Amino acid sequence: MANSVVMRSERKAFDRLKSGKTLWEVRLNDEKRKCIGVGDEIVFMRRPELEDRLPMIVEEKVPFTNVQRLLDKIDLAEIGDYANELEFIQQLMTHYTPGEMNEKGLLAFKVRKA
Repeated sequence: MANSVVMRSERKAFDRLKSGKTLWEVRLNDEKRKCIGVGDEIVFMRRPELEDRLPMIVEEKVPFTNVQRLLDKIDLAEIGDYANELEFIQQLMTHYTPGEMNEKGLLAFKVRKA
């Protein structure tokens, strides 16, 4: 049986997922996310009110040891609406410290609407 995990998402990121413009969700490779597998459901809740729900199915799960390796493999346009790689990295750093990203790495989840 597939797992179902709830994740919070900023308004802009949530709306891009909902519209289908974002194909990959990037998160820290921590214990909560290591248990998510292909076929599992991620229910995104839009911040700040956490009232809007968006169920998505994981099609692919790819671990990366660092941000640059991720950006070498995944097109930035499929991750979000970022002007350049630096803007994406700065956004990641609003959620995770460089130490966390270096120690744990990142996970990229390719998702589709449930």
